[in-house]
Amino acid sequence: MQKSEFLNILRHSLEGEIDPNEIEQNIRYYDQYIGNRSGDEEERILEELGDPRLIAKSIIEADRAAKQKEKTNSGYAYQNSYYGYQNQESENSNSQRKGLKWYHKLAFAAIVLCIIIVVSILGSIMFRIIFTIGFPILIILLLLILFRKQ
Repeated sequence: MQKSEFLNILRHSLEGEIDPNEIEQNIRYYDQYIGNRSGDEEERILEELGDPRLIAKSIIEADRAAKQKEKTNSGYAYQNSYYGYQNQESENSNSQRKGLKWYHKLAFAAIVLCIIIVVSILGSIMFRIIFTIGFPILIILLLLILFRKQ
């Protein structure tokens, strides 16, 4: 496949699916990416890029996802034409306010449960040691103290 054939397939795959300005931007991008290279080098780059129909499908899906997100977050994600940047700070702060997801809560509960189990097992072991070894030692010490005073 040659560069012109690649770009034509890409253009035909995108036509009617996305805005014509977007099509031209993508064609220019890939035209510049491939550049004016010799036959073997151009062929290698085209091989690395893969099927232009698959690239077109990815571009179309990304465009649809962006439009869907724009509709969903119409009040939050806006283009600030005066400063020339997209306001992503409000999106970040909104996502931070949502809290933990259910699987984070589940993991936290599992960790707390494991800690409780470990502490209770260690506590029962210490309790057994105190009563099996500590009580007899305590009784012997008390007897020694009583007999020393007499």
